[in-house]
Amino acid sequence: MNYIGTEVGAVPLSSSITACRSCGSTQLHLVADFGSTPLANAFLTADQLNLSELTFPLKLVFCANCTLVQITETVRPDVLFANYLYASSYSDTMLRHARAICDRLCRERCLTKNSLVIEIASNDGYLLQFLVERGIPVLGIEPATNIAAIAQRRGVPTRLAFFESTLANQLAGEDLCADVVVGNNVLAHVSEINDFIAGVKRILKPSAIARLSFPISET
Repeated sequence: MNYIGTEVGAVPLSSSITACRSCGSTQLHLVADFGSTPLANAFLTADQLNLSELTFPLKLVFCANCTLVQITETVRPDVLFANYLYASSYSDTMLRHARAICDRLCRERCLTKNSLVIEIASNDGYLLQFLVERGIPVLGIEPATNIAAIAQRRGVPTRLAFFESTLANQLAGEDLCADVVVGNNVLAHVSEINDFIAGVKRILKPSAIARLSFPISET
């Protein structure tokens, strides 16, 4: 049995876009069709090897209007992140990079105990822990239950949630606007990118900054 396009409890596991995620144009041109592909990091256990594996269409398209390159399939966030297997702290290189980011932010933004740094998709607290060490208030936003629990055990305040404009409005209503918002390799995982950016803007103080990073592949 193939799970492409099937439903669990009448709720689709994924859906396909017909318009650009950024500008809304329908001028989407197919770049590559990789067929049906399992989710990244969705490794099977020995007991699962004889069972059907979840796979989803993987098509890459180009928007002729705004030039955004994007995939057409949107997998439900709870399917992607309910039990996430990647923990950033496993990488010593990532930890050194995270500490360097914190050092720079503290220096350039003059962060103090009266500041607030929010990281979206904060994973296991790999970055915010270095600000906690300095006594700087932080808040992580992390949708994966197992990963958020690791951060909380590290003493990194973490809210178990997906970041969107609705949550941003809630945070702003709780007076949790940030001096710095950090998002490392997160925007590429977001289906509603305009809503995401609107949410980031909502939780920034007037003089604050958002620091978003994007991976670059070289050939």
